Amino acid sequence: MKELLEFAFSGINIIPTILLIFIVVYWLIVVVGIVDVDSLDIDVDSDVDLDVDGLTSVLAFFNLDQLPLMIFLTFYTIPLWVVTLIGNDLFGFESFAAGMIVLVPSMIFCLFIAKFLTIPFALFYRKVRTETEAVKDIVGKICVAKLPITSDRKSQAEINVSGTSVLISVKTRDGFTVNKGETALVIEHEKNSNLYYVEPYQL
Repeated sequence: MKELLEFAFSGINIIPTILLIFIVVYWLIVVVGIVDVDSLDIDVDSDVDLDVDGLTSVLAFFNLDQLPLMIFLTFYTIPLWVVTLIGNDLFGFESFAAGMIVLVPSMIFCLFIAKFLTIPFALFYRKVRTETEAVKDIVGKICVAKLPITSDRKSQAEINVSGTSVLISVKTRDGFTVNKGETALVIEHEKNSNLYYVEPYQL
């Protein structure tokens, strides 16, 4: 184990190792409930001077049009860490410069590994999104906070529609806070971002 840790923090291996540590810390924070899975999601701004259609196609190819970024990054980072360490060990590369010979192609190769591994998750998120978009008149209904809801960042709430539980993206207004497990009233829907605004509501 000591040798593995030393090798993981040596040469070029330190890059995927730090990325892996970031992923682990992020999911620990998600479990605690400080942030939600969508907190670092990708949002393509049409006002930015770039080929939006091209970028959208790339994101769709790698399932990032359906998945939260951090889910894809998790399934990208773990294979990248494994492939990089095994490759550098097999070739005996210890220096940073030599390790680039393994890291660069590994970064490209692991994109396709992540695409394959995230297909079931992309299908699940697509189903949930379709169900959410199909639900009408959510405004005025009661939801339950799955994570703390504030006006600072997107969170998630669960709403029951015809016996089916649907997750919606939510925020509050005017500094209101809804704690995890508490009920809230959906007061507004922002169509462009498919975001719902809620306020505290006690049954």
